[in-house]
Amino acid sequence: MPLSKQHKTNDGPLSGILVIDASQGIAGPHCGATLASYGARVIKIEPPQGDWCRGVGKTYDTLTPYSIVYNRGKESMVLDLKEPKDLDILYQLVSQADIFMESSRPGVAEKIGIDFETMKKKNASLIYLSVSGFGQKGPNATRPCTDGAAQAYGGFANANVGADGQSHKVDLPIIDITTGLYGFQSVAMALFKRMKTGEAQYLDINLVTSTLELQKARLLEQHVEGGSDIKLNLPSGVYDCVDAKIVMALATEAHYQKMLTTLELDDLKEDPRYANFELRAKNADSIRKRMETLFASKPASHWEKILGGAGIIVNKLNTLDDVLNDPNAHEGGMLKKVQEEAVGEIYLPVLPLMEGNEMSAPQKGQDGDAILKEMVS
Repeated sequence: MPLSKQHKTNDGPLSGILVIDASQGIAGPHCGATLASYGARVIKIEPPQGDWCRGVGKTYDTLTPYSIVYNRGKESMVLDLKEPKDLDILYQLVSQADIFMESSRPGVAEKIGIDFETMKKKNASLIYLSVSGFGQKGPNATRPCTDGAAQAYGGFANANVGADGQSHKVDLPIIDITTGLYGFQSVAMALFKRMKTGEAQYLDINLVTSTLELQKARLLEQHVEGGSDIKLNLPSGVYDCVDAKIVMALATEAHYQKMLTTLELDDLKEDPRYANFELRAKNADSIRKRMETLFASKPASHWEKILGGAGIIVNKLNTLDDVLNDPNAHEGGMLKKVQEEAVGEIYLPVLPLMEGNEMSAPQKGQDGDAILKEMVS
């Protein structure tokens, strides 16, 4: 029997690294998929019912958009870790691996027999990544947690105030996605450290820490200001135009003054309420209303032309369809054509050093027999 069809030699920076990815959902699998994108061989271990992410969104065979993008380039093997025979197979794989990843609730890995101390005995130089919601310790450790719960607990959703004045959860699973990237970052540094020490390492990555990491500046403001939610660089923000919405961003006071000149708002230049960003934040409602009235008078293309022409950062709020049909996204290398077996030809971002390692996401268990023949005695 040949090797798994996903397994091939490559010249990626992580070529030769073997990852056993027993995580599910988005955060852990995203870390694994990123490792695969840089050339690592990633074997995805799934329970008999499959990774639960296979049921998130519209299904294409046994895959969904989320399970596709966060599992591309992996091999899939089904193991029931409650069965001693399957657990022994996992131990044999881990003994040959560089990295092991899991995302069970704290305490479950130890109960099953796949905790760090057990795995370290199988492989003395193993890098072990645990992905959880609230971390491995503390009163909330065993609480169930999702992206939305992490946004709520960590204060992220509270800071995301819409035009209606209400706080909103970001619908994109931004915390899951970010946790996957922080997991990849930690694993990459652990690989570097292992070159020096050769020792096994345990990495604890969780959704709440990622939520707080994204908000470091806000955490500092909380310490200094005692809870005051400072609005950044007003009147930056989203505005309704005749036909669409735009985002205008003012990074410096010079940008603000240039914006006033370009829009012929000379009266605001001398208004003491708006003398600097801090004062404009205190008088946010009045300056916002002035800008809203102005931008609502003309189409988005008008404001893009005159503000953009003056060097002010501005852009219409695009849909994904707008981006996919924008020549700049393709000519600028932001999107590249890749082949995905489940859905055909698609366009995805390919970051530096990833090119050449783009492979399809696996169907559940498709590589199990080949892996057994190759790696298990």
